[in-house]
Amino acid sequence: MASADQRLPPPANEPYLPPPKAIWSNDSVAGVDTWRAMSEHMTFAPDATGPSIDQEIQKYRDNPRVVTAAAERASLYLPYVTRRLMESDFPPELALLPFLESAYDPHAISANGAAGLWQIQPGTGDVLGLKRDQWYDGRQDVVRSTDAVIGYFGYLHQLFDGDWLLALAAFNSGEGTVSKAIQRNIQQGKDTDFWALDLPEHTRSYVPRFLALARMFQNPEENQLRLSLLDRSRPLESVTAPKQISLARAAELAEVDYDTLKRLNTGLKRDITPPQSQYQILMPLNAAQRFEAALVNAPSATTSTSPMHSQPTPIEAAHTKAPVVKARTAGYRVQPGDSLWTIARRFNVSPKALMRWNDIDDPQVLRPGQSLRISDH
Repeated sequence: MASADQRLPPPANEPYLPPPKAIWSNDSVAGVDTWRAMSEHMTFAPDATGPSIDQEIQKYRDNPRVVTAAAERASLYLPYVTRRLMESDFPPELALLPFLESAYDPHAISANGAAGLWQIQPGTGDVLGLKRDQWYDGRQDVVRSTDAVIGYFGYLHQLFDGDWLLALAAFNSGEGTVSKAIQRNIQQGKDTDFWALDLPEHTRSYVPRFLALARMFQNPEENQLRLSLLDRSRPLESVTAPKQISLARAAELAEVDYDTLKRLNTGLKRDITPPQSQYQILMPLNAAQRFEAALVNAPSATTSTSPMHSQPTPIEAAHTKAPVVKARTAGYRVQPGDSLWTIARRFNVSPKALMRWNDIDDPQVLRPGQSLRISDH
């Protein structure tokens, strides 16, 4: 993902966001078959063809271990990500993006500080609302980071008029980069689809590489992919721990393997939930039921005498989020790098309201120094 000043998440009240419901439940969607979803419900990837995609497919075929190794890591997470996308009415092939971003390793941290399955930059994580402190990093939390990315993709999909390839390009290089490339082509009388745009080389490779991977997953046997590990996925459930608890103690109460619990709760930096707050621990469904029963039978089970459970360490200043400026302030002068979405987020208002209050028809035409009204009166 690009940095925060290049990409912005949608505000929480926009209609294209996925519903903020609990999704780790044993409901009608919980048993989604990853392979069936990929083979029968791909939306845009199967229609994308061309020499650059064929070239990327051949690269994967020449190096099958690259995909196989990542698939082993993905076996625990890909079924959930696929299911979450389908619950949000999104194309299931987007669940393959972490293969490109992190090789499906939620612990992955790049040289420039991007982290998690989706390789989210620190600043982008702040804008997406992913908390970071000495106990926890939401960018490495599989559940919360995935929901944040789904919300962001909803915004990009709408911004680029339903064109998924442009949304993917913006996910890689930033919405501003793609929007400017589109404007250049319009001025020159050229087409404005992804293949016609003058984009950074890494983006021109990123999209064909993703499409190649999606086409291979749609027909794994034909493409010599050995991905049987994904057939052993298990339903998962998030359970509320009312007090701070170590994953070791939670594993004991839930009668589940400790390493499994660690792999499911990768956002926890110290294998212990944050102090003085409830926390949703992710577990296999049957283990979650045992954990809940243990809490009912022994409410004090989460209490610990460990020093780590006493007083919380203050959050480092560098990781604290800037306070939200209340709406209804007099106005705002646009700064370099601003966009309508960052300004709306800062003032806790809807971008549509900002556009209405300031008679803005195109959200891409903001200019530094422009004065905006942050009120309807």
